[in-house]
Amino acid sequence: MNNCSARYGFIGCARILRRCFGSYSRVLNNSSLNSISINRTHNIGIIAHIDAGKTTTTERMLYYSGKTQRIGNVDEGDTVTDFLPSERERGITIQSAAISIQWDQNKINIIDTPGHVDFTFEVIRSLRVLDGCVTILDGVAGVEAQTEKVWKQAGHLGIPRIAYVNKMDRDGAGFSRTVKEIIQKLQTKVVLCNLPYFEYVSDNEFLFKGVIDVLNKTLLKWDLETDHSGNKVDVVLLEKEKESYPELFEMLSKSRESMVETMGEIDETIIDSFLENDEDYMKIPSQVLNAAIRSATIKNQITPVFCGSSFKNIGVQPLMDGVISYLPTPLEIEKPEIRSEDSNRVIKMKKKKSKAHKSNQAISLDMNPKKGLVINNDSNLTVALAFKVVTHKNRGVMTYFRVYSGKLVSNSSAINTRTGKKLNVKKLLLMHGESPEPVNYISAGNIGVITGTENEIITGDTLVSSGVGSRSFSPLESSIHMLPIEIPPPLFNASIEPYTAGDLRHMNDCIQVLMREDPSLKVSVDEEMGQTILSGMGELHLEIIKERLVKDMKANVRLREVAVSYKETLTKPTYKRETYALGENNSVSIDVELDSFEGDAMSSPFAEEEGAIVLEQENNIVILESSAASSKILTALEERRWKSESSLEDLQESLIQGCITALQLGGPIFGFPIHSTVVRVKAWDFPIEEKTTSPSLLLEAARKAVSKNITLIHENSSTAFCVLEPVMLTKVYVNSDVLGEVSHDLTHRCQATITSIEDSNENIEAARLLESESEKVYVPPDYTLNKNTLNSVNLKSSKVIVAETPLKEMIGYLSRLRSITQGRGTYDMIYLGMRRVVQSRLDAITKGYNSL
Repeated sequence: MNNCSARYGFIGCARILRRCFGSYSRVLNNSSLNSISINRTHNIGIIAHIDAGKTTTTERMLYYSGKTQRIGNVDEGDTVTDFLPSERERGITIQSAAISIQWDQNKINIIDTPGHVDFTFEVIRSLRVLDGCVTILDGVAGVEAQTEKVWKQAGHLGIPRIAYVNKMDRDGAGFSRTVKEIIQKLQTKVVLCNLPYFEYVSDNEFLFKGVIDVLNKTLLKWDLETDHSGNKVDVVLLEKEKESYPELFEMLSKSRESMVETMGEIDETIIDSFLENDEDYMKIPSQVLNAAIRSATIKNQITPVFCGSSFKNIGVQPLMDGVISYLPTPLEIEKPEIRSEDSNRVIKMKKKKSKAHKSNQAISLDMNPKKGLVINNDSNLTVALAFKVVTHKNRGVMTYFRVYSGKLVSNSSAINTRTGKKLNVKKLLLMHGESPEPVNYISAGNIGVITGTENEIITGDTLVSSGVGSRSFSPLESSIHMLPIEIPPPLFNASIEPYTAGDLRHMNDCIQVLMREDPSLKVSVDEEMGQTILSGMGELHLEIIKERLVKDMKANVRLREVAVSYKETLTKPTYKRETYALGENNSVSIDVELDSFEGDAMSSPFAEEEGAIVLEQENNIVILESSAASSKILTALEERRWKSESSLEDLQESLIQGCITALQLGGPIFGFPIHSTVVRVKAWDFPIEEKTTSPSLLLEAARKAVSKNITLIHENSSTAFCVLEPVMLTKVYVNSDVLGEVSHDLTHRCQATITSIEDSNENIEAARLLESESEKVYVPPDYTLNKNTLNSVNLKSSKVIVAETPLKEMIGYLSRLRSITQGRGTYDMIYLGMRRVVQSRLDAITKGYNSL
């Protein structure tokens, strides 16, 4: 039997043979790793539903690349990427972790992301800096709800993906069933690069032992009896050994035929090669197929599928080969969207229009095959995006960033284009979980860390540099912005308080650290009740925040019960102007009136008005009318008789901040923050003829003017304000046999409005096409499933209940759903917006609020 045993480390038939008879040093030292060229660099993310095996797979990648000397396991709490105490205690990923490895002379920058829905922001900001993704699926559970969600998130950003069907050693694992679910639920064409290989044991029991490499026509069997770590692999050339493995050779032949048929519909080179090779599917060179699959994957036309059991150390090396073979380098991705503007919040005043227009200049983007992205024909111009900030107990503040152009060098200067301030880039690091590797530079297409920035950088900031040599930045360079990272609105609240007054300062310091690390965490203060309110993405999110405060940061605090974020808003516009004046002889004054709207602030016609400032997080709008400034101010500005130490822009900013503060202080019913409201500044004045008056007086006047207006409107009409609550688009995935019970529970206990009940594929025509596609793809027998389910997946028995649900009623819903469905039901939620509550729900909210 012509087989050989080897340490795995190469892809392709020639490399497999070389692996058998040659030697290969897997590990490069740090300096060599950092010097790997951009055309051999891959930035990938590991994404999946919770407990699909993301961290377990990542740990194997680290080990087989030579990055670690032993395999870490989630259950033992010794993984590299899950290093927070809360992560190791719970066995889940809470925050994304970055690490760089070397595989087959390529560098792979890996980000291991969380799978729990409460930490979706970690996935969002990680996806922004990735070029490709590995989607891991539980071979037993198939395509789960969160898998669909993260798949779509990556798809919206145009990120190519490969799939890895994990846990093939488990009872009930179904590779073929899962492949069909990938096609139908994730709506993608697939090519099977691996097929699972099972050995018959006894009594219809099959043991997962390896994979069939379809492209290279080989069987890879992991010899775990003599090497439990999974390094030893027996390689069988199936074409030469087809008499010894007739069933496997038949599976290989059918899978190759299916692969060629699928790829022939996408790439004509496959058809040409097929004709040139006597119309024999087995004779088409692997190099031709690999090139076609790579091209189609990068274009998001196809998804390569691999399989294995990461926990059992089977199948991870071919997956790593797949990353190199099919996912793009930074040279092959779409150019990022980069703009140039003075500020993220530009006030549309007539006198500033020309200036704003000049600053919004076109930026040229070119892709250099050696240097990567070049901006404005300046190869020395470095542009990087900060996507994550963490605070290390010993190293202080650490900012994770991706370099898109140029090279960020240690001991150089950069400018934060959000603040306009220069930064000293002292030390640069490559991260190994929580362990650093100092480097002299981070080049284009790579991910690194800056230390020692304190509060100078936040998530989403754009950094611009020109290397070690100090020079001033042009107006264009200093105003470059990459697209901001979208932060979803927090929906759950919990009050927090120190045990003693002496604990307050430390508590506030700790909260500031957590907010800097996690922008999806919001903090507000209820002055009337003297409480600090934490707002987060879910129950687990806030629970983890509490654990970090108490256990990691040693804050002496207590967290109250989790609740949802309610808001208040005007029921209708008032057009009633209110004036508030301060200062000597009422020299500081402001007139405001309030209006309201429904829906998203950015979609409101108010957002298009001149002088509109949209406050996206609060869904409010402040309109500073161009005619609002007093004639005295405008005349002094035109005649250059301005004596105040504050500029017009400073005064406008104070006005806006005062209005924002008043809206955050809350409405007249329960004191919930004001939402979906317009503050229109009709007039304002300030003594610009003197230097002593502080702009803080203008901020205070604006705050009190808005607060006074809110109070008077409520006093004149008890129905002028109403309460808003967050409403979710909820999809519940259940089998048909429990459909009625789950629907009843949703409508009665959760007060949901069911909008539809659908098959798992809501578009019938698309479902038929996908079903047809899944039938065309050859899939092997699922030996680990009952014979009644072999080679098939009955998606029609699975129903999706689509409903609009008040978020409050969904707290703790998962445990109820699992009880009804015997653990098989799942659900996901998407924020729809804030809706006015009906009277019956208002009574319940009032009762709950008064009981606090």
